[in-house]
Amino acid sequence: MIYKFCFYLVKLFTKIFFPYRILGIENLKMMNNGFIICSNHVSNMDAIFLHISVGKKIYFMAKSELFKYKIFGNILESFGAIPVRRGKRDINAVINSEEVVLKKEVLGIFIEGTRSKTGKFLRPKSGAAVISLNTKCPIIPVCITPSKSIRVKMLQKTNIVFGKPIYLSKMNLSCDSYEDVRKASEIIMNEIKKLRKK
Repeated sequence: MIYKFCFYLVKLFTKIFFPYRILGIENLKMMNNGFIICSNHVSNMDAIFLHISVGKKIYFMAKSELFKYKIFGNILESFGAIPVRRGKRDINAVINSEEVVLKKEVLGIFIEGTRSKTGKFLRPKSGAAVISLNTKCPIIPVCITPSKSIRVKMLQKTNIVFGKPIYLSKMNLSCDSYEDVRKASEIIMNEIKKLRKK
């Protein structure tokens, strides 16, 4: 109940102060099982934009420092946040993320790992590719782009474009191979880049 109340409250606030346009949302209709929403990262509003667009709970990885205070950490967990230690290979975060899609839920990953301050695409991280290859779940690429500047600003429209599902499991790629994981990450990133032209 708390989640639903906050969801509609945040949705109303966002519509008024951070208008947005959603394209390609029909690509989610064919998703019956767990999948990954994989997006670029340009602002602190990105996770909110994705939640509103998808219309259901999305589990996101969040830096472990945010869970330092128990009350705040409990709130984050209630909204689907998964703690991850940045700068290290956090096996527990990967396992917890894989469990999300195996339970037929939606996992959200910002493939660049951090926000781009210039609006340019950053080098992709491997997390999304590893989880997709391990669980054989599809990936929905998403590109978030401010319409008039490199930053998301109040009262300026932001475009949120969803692409067609990517099935890495059908590309003869192996999670045990560093080169395959790197290639898979590049495939995801390239699909996100294509969506900026829409």
